[in-house]
Amino acid sequence: MSPNGIIRIFICLATLAGATLVSCRRTGHEEPVPGTGTERPDDVRVSFRIALGSTNGTRAGGTPEGSYDDGTQSEFENGIDLENGNYRFFFFDAQNRYLSAFQTVELIPDGDDSDRSKTYEVVGKTDKMPPANFKVVALANWASYPGKMTAGETTIEELCTAESSRYTFSAPFALSRERLIPMYGVKSCEEMTFTPGMLTHLGTVHLLRAMAKVEVSCKTSGWTLEKVELLRYNATGYCAPSGVYSQDDYVKGNYAGDYTDTVHLPDGRNDEAPKTRAFDRTADGRFVAYVPEYRNVAAGTANRKAADAAEMRVRFKEAPGKEYTVEFKYYNAPPEGSAVGDPFDIRRNYYYKFSISKTSEPDLVVEVFPYELVELDPGFGLLP
Repeated sequence: MSPNGIIRIFICLATLAGATLVSCRRTGHEEPVPGTGTERPDDVRVSFRIALGSTNGTRAGGTPEGSYDDGTQSEFENGIDLENGNYRFFFFDAQNRYLSAFQTVELIPDGDDSDRSKTYEVVGKTDKMPPANFKVVALANWASYPGKMTAGETTIEELCTAESSRYTFSAPFALSRERLIPMYGVKSCEEMTFTPGMLTHLGTVHLLRAMAKVEVSCKTSGWTLEKVELLRYNATGYCAPSGVYSQDDYVKGNYAGDYTDTVHLPDGRNDEAPKTRAFDRTADGRFVAYVPEYRNVAAGTANRKAADAAEMRVRFKEAPGKEYTVEFKYYNAPPEGSAVGDPFDIRRNYYYKFSISKTSEPDLVVEVFPYELVELDPGFGLLP
């Protein structure tokens, strides 16, 4: 096994329908790669591909119907801070203990628009060859990264719950090159071998955004959304989930199972002080907000609304002086195990789309899919 073996990893931000898992065993598609002449005898040269959303395969349940933004239509939603090298990659053993990091030499976006790109090529090196079975952990857009980690001792859970894994959130929050969404991903690699001087493929690492996307729109002609506000949100969050040590913990291949099924909150609870933030209006009249995770289901219960549950306040131009409340609950077509009216948490990497349509009494359609689409359809009175 040559110390100059090159490893390629495909890293995918879990955002598109059709995400697939790629084997971490050596693919057999290899090519010679010359060294730079600066490698140490024990260096392992590494090449990754980061694909923010897979383009191959299918996911059970099919593609969500209707309009869906996979992040490529929203500037910076898929963004990684390349200019400041705001990303880290680590190797852990099969027992989730730290092995080594690698030095990133280059990260190249695929295509002309790096702010919307879903695919990146990463080249770097590590001074320690991973064993046959190991895990790759990918981090991006963190405000700070863990300090010295101890080989054989520091665990993935410790990395994910460390102070460096926390981020702060303040409103107004608009995505930009300076304000990007933190990301985390992990993949298990089994029976891995390295060929001297050859490029070796490890597979795909799916990244999870640390925040949720909430969208509110009105589909009915003659009714115009004027303002949308979120009542109660958390001012801090974790960049990484808890208890996620393998792609199998969050990539299930279906909308109901993807991605994480619990929230990871600093100090294990919501903020005590209620806060209100306005949604940002898009050019086509939708209202969008990116927010940290928030617990709306009472702790220790499966379907009871928490006393401090978040909710939205909606106003229409045609109904001056009136304000309507929209809750984070299943108004229609709840997933298996839930019922209409059950509240749900605001979870990382989910896209909640509230679509209001007016009949004799307006309805709100809510779609909930893991950063695909979650359409919610609550009914509430709009008429005098």
